[in-house]
Amino acid sequence: MARAAASLPILGWKETVGFPAWGLTLKALIDPASPLSTLAVEQVSPLRSMRDAAGKRRLVLRLAVPMARGRGRLKIVHAFYHRRTRLGEDLGRCYVVRVPVCLGLWEWEAELALLLGAARRQHFLHLGRADLAGRFRLDPALSYLHTPVRHRFEPEPSLPLPAVRDRDA
Repeated sequence: MARAAASLPILGWKETVGFPAWGLTLKALIDPASPLSTLAVEQVSPLRSMRDAAGKRRLVLRLAVPMARGRGRLKIVHAFYHRRTRLGEDLGRCYVVRVPVCLGLWEWEAELALLLGAARRQHFLHLGRADLAGRFRLDPALSYLHTPVRHRFEPEPSLPLPAVRDRDA
């Protein structure tokens, strides 16, 4: 068992995480004390119900994800609603979405609990132990050991994206 744990890749306490389905990259705080991974968003809006790639009917959420501090630094993305959860007594219930994430050479589907009020948080993305257990080891003395492999952004075809206006028309 100790030998298997020694072969796991090492993460620093802060890393850069990519979201290939959304075409964005965020700096993340690695938080093994938290059971769930969380993403702070400015706005969550339910849009409509659609079928996912597996044919299951799901609700589509429109998210305003902050890219940095300041005005006009939001990116609008879409994700399928997965479930609701209770994060804590003072936080109440929140939406949970599943989205592919990549950290260095590793890619997996993470469950992210969506927290409203991104302006109050120092890090918009926290990776919790549900996404770290069995995949990585943490060295709190290091940071930014891995950069995500750059993917060409191709949105998932089953999600509704805003219409692109053609300036020549």
